[in-house]
Amino acid sequence: MSFTDKRIVVTGVSSGVGKATALALMNAGASVIGLDVKPAQENCSQFILCDLSNPNSIDQALTEITQPIDGLANIAGVPGSLPADLVFKVNFLGLRYLTTQLLPKLADKASVVNVASTAGAGWRKHKAVSESLLTLGEWRPCLEAFQALNMDAVTTYDFTKELVILYTMLVASNQRHRGVRVNSVSPGAVCTPILADFYDTMGDELLQNLKEQAGGRDAYPEEIAGAILLMLDPRGFWINGTDLIVDGGAEVLMNLEGLATPPLPFN
Repeated sequence: MSFTDKRIVVTGVSSGVGKATALALMNAGASVIGLDVKPAQENCSQFILCDLSNPNSIDQALTEITQPIDGLANIAGVPGSLPADLVFKVNFLGLRYLTTQLLPKLADKASVVNVASTAGAGWRKHKAVSESLLTLGEWRPCLEAFQALNMDAVTTYDFTKELVILYTMLVASNQRHRGVRVNSVSPGAVCTPILADFYDTMGDELLQNLKEQAGGRDAYPEEIAGAILLMLDPRGFWINGTDLIVDGGAEVLMNLEGLATPPLPFN
């Protein structure tokens, strides 16, 4: 894949999948505009400090992003070990607000990739509630509607990832006329600094079983980054409005349960 002369905005560039994606894009020739709440310099062409839980911080960051923009990778996110409101703001509200403001700056035939999660696989079960929030475009009314649901932080994490998957479909449909493709990538567990939080909040037994199904290990950040670059690829591959699961085959266990055959471990 070549991203020569392409300018890509990437959130969450200070660590984990965001850092790996920014490095992979630069190695492929891209100019990376990195956003994060923590400083990061070596893996992006331009770094902008940005707190996705704060719309004012996002507005300030937007003033530093100039056109043209050929892609956007929304990777920043927080686990369900943090307060529910913060999880909702960063994982959904901030992602949506930044994307909405950047869409007019995206070049025709640009690409957007939103990082969701296999934790959002149950979006069909909560579609009506999700759609009610998706129709609330303003930050405050949407946050208040979420707060009225009284979700705990762990449930909120799953719910925000469901929202990201549906939001991806929504934007894919309304940007299609410009040739702008919008897809989501749903990783399973990944070896990042917050991996322990996921094992604590989502259940060690469940994630250990999924890890066994995937071949005995969790994903490396570079593997998720590769999937993100695939979906960002300027060639497009006629993929739009799609959620790509990237979990080494672990989801087979969730779908087939006892019928699934655990693979032999590999390196």
